[in-house]
Order: sequence, then C-alpha cells, then structure tokens
Amino acid sequence: MITFTAGGSYVQIDYPEWSFLAKAHLAMSLNSTCNGWDVWDNGIVNDYRTCEIERLHLNLISGDTTAKMLDDFLLAHRDETLEMNLPSGSGFFPFGPDKGDAGNFDVKIIERKFGQYDQFRQYTKSMILLMVTAPVYVLPDIVTQGDFQIGEIEGLLYPQLGIDSSREYGIQTGISYGGDAYSVDIRHNIHETSFIQQCNTSLAAALMNFLCSDLGRYQDISIVAPGNYYLFDMANGSDGTYTCKLIQDIVECKHVGNEQFEIPLKFWMKSAA
Repeated sequence: MITFTAGGSYVQIDYPEWSFLAKAHLAMSLNSTCNGWDVWDNGIVNDYRTCEIERLHLNLISGDTTAKMLDDFLLAHRDETLEMNLPSGSGFFPFGPDKGDAGNFDVKIIERKFGQYDQFRQYTKSMILLMVTAPVYVLPDIVTQGDFQIGEIEGLLYPQLGIDSSREYGIQTGISYGGDAYSVDIRHNIHETSFIQQCNTSLAAALMNFLCSDLGRYQDISIVAPGNYYLFDMANGSDGTYTCKLIQDIVECKHVGNEQFEIPLKFWMKSAA
C-alpha cells in the first residue's frame, strides 16, 4: 500500500496499474543547427522528476470508503508537501527505477482528476506527482539481456520495437522566378536515430542514472552496436562504435509490466568508427 501523510493525518491506497510514467526533466535547452545540435545546460541541480499516474482504481464494493478518504485528504492538504511512504519491495518506482521503490518520498501533487465511476463500481483517479526529495537508494546489480551498449551501460537488449533512423542533407535549394535552381551545400549530413529501449529493472535503473548524470546528459556517448543493427541507416553500416549525443531534454521511463520498462531515446551521431 502507498501511504500519504501530512499534518498528522494519512491515507492509504493501493498501487496504480502498469503504465505509470516517470519523467526526468533535464534543465537543458537544445538547438538544432546546420552542423548538428548545440545545447545550453543549466545543471543537474535544476533537474526535476515527475510521475504521471493515468489510473488509480479504487474499489467501491461493500461500502469501501477509500475513494472518499483520498479525495478528502487531497482537498485538505492541497498545495502542501506530502510524505509518500512505500514499503520495501513495493515494485512501484514512481520517479524511475534509479530512484527506488521503497522509503519516504516527499512529493507534491501538481495535477489531479477526481475520476468517475464505471459499470464495475470502480472509481478511477489520475494524478501527477512532483518529486521534492527521494530516499537514498543503491542501484541493483545489473542482469544483462543482450549485447547492445549505450555509454557505460552494457548488456542491453536489441531495440525490439524497431529503430527509426533519419538523415538530413546539408544542402538547401531554392528556385528563382523563371525556374533557375540554386543551392547552398555545406557538405555535412546530420544523422539521427530514435528507438524505445526495453529493459529489466536493473538495466533501466542503470541507464536512467547514466543518462541523467554528468556522463550522459549531452556529453559524447559511445554506442556499440553489434551486426545487423543499422543504428544510423545503411550509410553508416550495420554495426560499429558510434560517438553520439542525447538530443532530448526529457527522459521518460514507463513501467509496463513486472520487470519491464520502456525508455524512448533519441541520439545524434557525431562520428562512426
């Protein structure tokens, strides 16, 4: 059970169903240029994490009053910092698998919808939590799944949902009145790739921790792809070591099932070995 506490009062609710979404909001501003990407980074200290819970199902059968208790509690402590306690081994990673699933989190509820009843006498509620503080957490030992590597994180699975690579040519062409074409060609092509990285808990925790650290956030990241990956389309080969940069300021991590996480990623390739 999740326990919310504030002002000497508390309420307990069951864990949300799968597909709640943890987001790491990186304090970065990304800018696309004709030579690739540039960034302004305001530092890790200004990052923040949120948790989007799409559905909390509260049972109203047999006179269960949990739904009303939760509504009353949230209204009584609106705009306050709440303590959210998760018991050991809860399996609920509200702010990402690198922040843990147990202990006392200080949170604020920044958005809430009070839900509706359905034909099964369930009361649904959605909310977005903002992490204020998190308990100390030690990352679990990595259990490898494949032979894909992002930065220092080895043993990742081949992107099971496909790889979407793109190439933008460094040439711009205009057409004048009369049909004459003229071009500006900087002789530089931009290669990008995006995919959803599926991970077990240990790899998802390690990958989130790496990407949001000083080693990952818009630093040069070596990605090692075995044969037949075609990470940056046919022009850059089916395998090899690619020097890349992460080009996203929000890293999402969706908990889709037991030991199953999905992390959408987008990289710009600086060079290929």
